Amino acid sequence: MASAQAVLEQLEQLFRRNGYKLKYLRGTFRSAPCRLYQNKLIVLNTLSPPLGRVRALASIAEDLRSALDITPEEEHLIRRWAT
Repeated sequence: MASAQAVLEQLEQLFRRNGYKLKYLRGTFRSAPCRLYQNKLIVLNTLSPPLGRVRALASIAEDLRSALDITPEEEHLIRRWAT
């Protein structure tokens, strides 16, 4: 079984390959995708543990599935980790 950090890196690569920028910020908020003037941006909370970030990215990928170019391996990761 892959570590949460390895899965996190794979999901981050998925979003970057699809033109999304990932920002890690500190605060009392939940991770979420957002659009700023047509820029694709996902904001993640640095205070969340790696497993929480994996679940957030997998859930976001599930929501954006139709807009993403997803490999079969990434599809498996998304199904496994999305909450």
